[in-house]
Amino acid sequence: MEIFVVPDIWNLLAQWGATLILFLVIRHFVYEPVNNFLTKRQETIASDLEEAKSSRLEAENLKTDYEKKLGEAKEEGAKIIEKSRERGRQLEKVAADDAKSRADSMLEKAKADIEREKAKARREVQDETSDLAVLIAEKLLKDNIDAEHQEELVDGLIDDLENNHV
Repeated sequence: MEIFVVPDIWNLLAQWGATLILFLVIRHFVYEPVNNFLTKRQETIASDLEEAKSSRLEAENLKTDYEKKLGEAKEEGAKIIEKSRERGRQLEKVAADDAKSRADSMLEKAKADIEREKAKARREVQDETSDLAVLIAEKLLKDNIDAEHQEELVDGLIDDLENNHV
């Protein structure tokens, strides 16, 4: 075995040539496609990041709109409930007023009926009393009283009864 301190030029040139050819082949078949692939991948990732950012912004806007609409719906619901309560109070008041009006009407009708019945009872009592007075007077006098005299007796008897019994 021989050991050379200085390398052989032809051997060195051949190694460099093989390395250069290998470098060019690797660059053409491996480096460029891998570099293109990585560039496209980087662009895709950047595009995906931008799309994700815009989607996040859109989602935040939708969330804000949703929260706003939810707040508006809650306010509208509260207004509707308050209107319903107010309407209920109004209906309750109307029903109470109507019931009071009906009760007052029934009370007035009952009072009127009572007064009518009182008047009717008075007339009946007066009629019967006058008939009874006439009968008593006829029996006492035992003779027939004329119509004018009978009217005077009845009126006098009625006046006496009214003064003494009313």
